This record gives sequence, C-alpha cells and structure tokens, in this order.
Amino acid sequence: MRRRRHTLRNEQGVALILAIMVLLCLTGLVLSYLSVSALEPQISRNLSDGTRLRYLAEAGIERGYNLLTKTGDWNTVLGGATVGAPWVALTGLTNAAITAATNGGTFSVTVRNDNGAADTPFTGLSNTTVPPMDSSPTAESNGVLIMRSTATFNGATKTLEVVVRRTLLPSFPGAVNTPGRQDDTYINTTAFTFDGRDYACTLPGNGCDTASNWTTTANPMKYGQATQPGTQSNVSTAYETNAENAYNSIAKQNNVMGKSQTNGAFTSGVNTVASDASLNPTAMDNFINLVASNPATNVLQSTQACPMVLTGSTSGLTNTPTLTNGCGTNATLNLGSRDDPKLVFFRGDLDPTSNFTGLALNSGIKGAGILVIQDGDMKNFGTLEWDGLVIVSGSYTGLGLMNSSTTTIRGAAVAYEAQAGEASGFFELYLGTVTSASIRSSKQDVDMVQLMRSMHSITNWREV
Repeated sequence: MRRRRHTLRNEQGVALILAIMVLLCLTGLVLSYLSVSALEPQISRNLSDGTRLRYLAEAGIERGYNLLTKTGDWNTVLGGATVGAPWVALTGLTNAAITAATNGGTFSVTVRNDNGAADTPFTGLSNTTVPPMDSSPTAESNGVLIMRSTATFNGATKTLEVVVRRTLLPSFPGAVNTPGRQDDTYINTTAFTFDGRDYACTLPGNGCDTASNWTTTANPMKYGQATQPGTQSNVSTAYETNAENAYNSIAKQNNVMGKSQTNGAFTSGVNTVASDASLNPTAMDNFINLVASNPATNVLQSTQACPMVLTGSTSGLTNTPTLTNGCGTNATLNLGSRDDPKLVFFRGDLDPTSNFTGLALNSGIKGAGILVIQDGDMKNFGTLEWDGLVIVSGSYTGLGLMNSSTTTIRGAAVAYEAQAGEASGFFELYLGTVTSASIRSSKQDVDMVQLMRSMHSITNWREV
C-alpha cells in the first residue's frame, strides 16, 4: 500500500518569524552598545573624580604634615578633644583648597591622639611598647598622632588616614652630657667654657654668626656637665666624682658653670658637674635607634679601612665641606644652617682598641641641626661652629677637641659610651691644648632641632 506524500506549502510565515527574531537580537545588541556607550563618559568621569579626590586628600596630608612639623607642642592642637569626639581640626585646613585651582575641590584635615586600644594595629604602639601608646585624647607624650584628610569634589568624598611620628629628643640636663656606662673626662686646658645658662639670638640674617650676639635668657639653666647616677664599674668610682676629677684646678673649675645642684642658682665649679637620671644609656640607645631607622636619615658609613674626613675652608667657615675617606669618596656635604638645619649621621666600626676615628674635622666648618657619630671617635682638628646637637654615641667612642682646635657648640653636646669596660687611657670627653672650646646650652637651637622635618615621618596609612 502506498503512503501518501504530504508537501509543505506556504513557508513564508516561518521566514517572517525568523526575520523578526534576528531583528530583535540586533536591536538588543544595538541598545546594549548604546547603553554602554552612554555609561562610558560617566565611568570615565567617576574614575577621573576618584583620582582627583585621591590627589586632594594627599594634598591635605602634606599640608597637615607641614603644619605638625612646625608645631613645637602637639598638645596645643589637641585642645577640645574628648573620648567621644577625639578629632580636632587643624587651623586653616577646614574646606581648604589648593592655591590657584579653579573648581578643584576642597580638603579638611583633622588629628587625634593615639589613645585607643583599636589604634595598636595602625600605630604599632601599645601599653607595653617603647614608647607606649598615649592614654588621654588631649595629653600627647609619645610623639605619635593620627591625621585624617577628607577630600570633597563633585559631591563625592575620599578619606585617608596616616600615622605621623616625631622622633622626640631626650632630655639634655647639661650643656655637656656624658651619660654613658663609662664616663672618663680629660681636660688639659683652661681655654674652654661649659655653660649651662640658656643662650639665644634673635638678630636677622647673619647676625647670629657673631658669638657675642648670643645672650643669656630667663629660661631654666642646665648643669655645666651632666652625667648619670651610680658607680662606674671599671674604677668603682661614682660617675659624678669621676667627671669632677677632670676639673683639677681652680682655673678649670671657673670655666664650668650653670645650675647649682644644691639650690638651682647659678654657680661655677664642680657643684654644676652633676648626676642626672633624665639622660641615661637606655634613653640614648632608644633615641639613636629611632633616628637611624627614620626613612629620612641618610647614614654615612665610615670604616677603619676608609675613615670619613670633613675638610672645610682655610679662609673662614663653610657649611659645605668636602667629605673624603681615602677610598674614592670625594663629595660636598651640606651641613645645614639655622634656616635649614640638617641631620648628618655617620656610622663607624666597632673597634675594641678604641683607636678608630669615625669622623675627623679639618679647617673651617660650620653647620646646624644634629651631627651624629655612632661607634668611633669624632675629633676636631680645625675650627667647628655648630648650632644644635653634636652627639658622639655607641661603643668605643669619644668626643675629642684636639690640640690647637677651636670649637663652638650652641645647644648641647653628648659623649655617650655604651660599653662599660673600655680600656683605661681612653676618654669619652677629651680636651687637648685647644685654642678655645665653648659649649653653651641653647633652648632656641634645641627647639630648632626638634622641629626639623627629618625628625618626623609617616609610618602607616589607610583609606577609610
């Protein structure tokens, strides 16, 4: 039996449906493309605004950082802070704008103290660290603040937070300070002055280059020479007595002056050579370690094979002497000025024989800021004039003012020996038959050092 064949007829309806489906797909693709195209300017604008906000917030951080580095007492910026409302606006930095920018947005900068337990992961400080975290929103004592910058542009905001750290100076109880585990002082001259009275100079320009323009103030006096309490182990003599023994004549005693350890009045002689626990080996070790670890510190390496030598001018004083080491180094080193003080850090070698000179100074040199020599002696063979701090610190080290040299230090000098068993015959403070040596206490120059930008750093950041 034959089956019947069926023939499909009139398939035009199917073709129409397929055409409509293809058209709908194409329409959808076109609409999607148009939609994405319409979003692209918005996406680009959002990206641009986000970048602008980031730059604005960073500008606020920089402005706030500059303000903090110039503020002597950070407690003054925390006034009015409470536990519930710890953030305090920095003066002049609320809705601030970048100078000359048109419609560039604004930023607001606030600060608070690091007194919350939740701050520990951010600051790295706790109740058991050195230094510890602070405990009050208004009492800053560890040199750490948290700063926030909030940028606003086109209705959007971005906030950055950073940890600002100040390397706090230790106390300097004397014009000359010998707070080490060994304190041997040798004075073979009467052409010196160690003066713990406070000196300042307010003349403009180069007026303060003249020593006679530095005059005493009403600020509290320091000792002529300060050492630490206790007994020096290698000689079984009190540190104070050991230092006093260097002033073995009336003429020498007349040249060390400052605060009396008896009644606080001005005096001269061994009564102003005193022990003071405020500057001690622990404080010095912590300070030097903080300075050395600061990212802003450029450590210059001096070795026994290649010892560093600074050679100044033969016709005056220069703050850009030549630095050499006999091994290829030959460069100009900027030692700063009172308007632009510098941190100059030399690191030497450990030399148990105590014969290594980590830094030798020749001819006429001047500078301002902090001059640090760690591990090894610093010896001045020429003329040195320094505003700020001169610190010789570490193991087998000493501050030597050599024969025929001229030294002027306004601020404070520190000769700190970390070793307790250095061989006899070597001195932490050595004065040869100098032409002159003048070390005077100056709060003005010490405060100048504390406000140096290189004494500050940003140690952490986050976006909130």
